[in-house]
Amino acid sequence: MSKRRLDIENKENEPEQSSSFIDINESNPTKKFKIIDTTNIQQSEPLSVEEDNDEDKGPWPIESVIQNYDGTIHPTNKQYILYENTKPNMISKTARFWSRKYLKVLQHVDPDVYNMYIHNDFVCYGELEIIENCLNDIAKGIFLKHKKQMNFSHYIFAFRRLEALTIVLNSSHYFVGIDDGNRFDEIIRVIGACYVTILRGLLPKSMFNNEELTDDDMKKLNKISQQLPNFKQVIKQALILGHMLLSIGSIQSAYTNILQTIYCTWSEVMDKIRINLNEKPDKKDEDIWKALKHAFKIKKNTFKESFNFIKELDLYSKTNPDLGGNSHDLRKWSKSQRNLYSLDNIDDEEEDESFWFRL
Repeated sequence: MSKRRLDIENKENEPEQSSSFIDINESNPTKKFKIIDTTNIQQSEPLSVEEDNDEDKGPWPIESVIQNYDGTIHPTNKQYILYENTKPNMISKTARFWSRKYLKVLQHVDPDVYNMYIHNDFVCYGELEIIENCLNDIAKGIFLKHKKQMNFSHYIFAFRRLEALTIVLNSSHYFVGIDDGNRFDEIIRVIGACYVTILRGLLPKSMFNNEELTDDDMKKLNKISQQLPNFKQVIKQALILGHMLLSIGSIQSAYTNILQTIYCTWSEVMDKIRINLNEKPDKKDEDIWKALKHAFKIKKNTFKESFNFIKELDLYSKTNPDLGGNSHDLRKWSKSQRNLYSLDNIDDEEEDESFWFRL
């Protein structure tokens, strides 16, 4: 896997691309067909119209919609796009641009899509590669570009990039299955540091210490609420994802503890809603309630984390010098390389085992 440097050219100011990502020069992945057992097909009860319609009701994950639809401009904030019947129903233009970039690649790191078998963890490391690219792009496009001259506007933009990272993580279902437990723990610490570093630069310090907010703090929060109308929704999704990630094996990061402090404080101050973790909520709020309870039990200083994004990414790059790149993007492979691992090369009738010996 080729190493992806942190200082490669930044393209954050590129205009948004068209919602169509069809590339006439790309090789089309082989379509897969399901084998259906027809022996009992006459005995099966047909699906009712009502059941069929239920599947089409949604709401749909926004990441499954933004790649093909442009949505509607937010009426009061032109930097945001609204979508109907999606969850969430809003995304910033910045997050949509970068999410489209990574989601476009995501479908091409799965050998099943190409009717190939390479190794058991290929798609896992393929998704990890995309997440690493996303983190690298945030580092070089924001922190390394502005270095110590980060201001409020930069952090607003950084949060929208964090929104894109959240969408990518929500779309990556297999990277948690990598066979390198240490690397998984390390990437979680980098992800956590990315969230905390950006939020520390954006929010008043009192938000992190359960201190009383001053008038200046409230002015800043109101300004953030206007410029980031989906702030709470992004933190909510990050908490739910964090709960899932930190429930795999032993907990190796306390970043969700910081996120839950921010979420609960924001709810109380901005929405006038006090969250009671001892009282079970309605079913629609059960996921965030479980995530908040899980995060609350983690002690913030348990793992002696720096929560410094650039520092954690640098440590990660030293133990994993092959981070990022595009070695798992099967579009980049030559036809002969893909043929080598194609399942079409297996001759079932002759029981040819040479295919498996080549792997």
